[in-house]
Amino acid sequence: MRALRRRCPRCGDPAFVSYFTLKKYCGSCGLEFEREPGYWAGALIVNTAFIFATFVVTFGVGILITWPDVPWTALLITLLLINGLVPVLFYPQSKTVWSAMELGWNPLQPEEIEAAASRTG
Repeated sequence: MRALRRRCPRCGDPAFVSYFTLKKYCGSCGLEFEREPGYWAGALIVNTAFIFATFVVTFGVGILITWPDVPWTALLITLLLINGLVPVLFYPQSKTVWSAMELGWNPLQPEEIEAAASRTG
């Protein structure tokens, strides 16, 4: 739940300087958000999966609500707007969600814990 609020998955401190600018390290626990080169490829997958799910649900609900006279043009415009806006708006959350998922699968190594502790004082 912390990740959906754009917070550090380790301690819950705010992880962003602005809406789209992620801090390099957590200000509270010292967690380095980008743990390795190419780390954010996972966030791209999270964002893609989220927008795909949003598309499928919107498309299905749109058809079910308006069946049998589906307004295809209106549905197309709605889906284009959603597919254009949602990935941009969900971008910060995709990074923190990926960090939380990855931190659950690959807990911090002792050297990462030491480095984080040295950044917090």
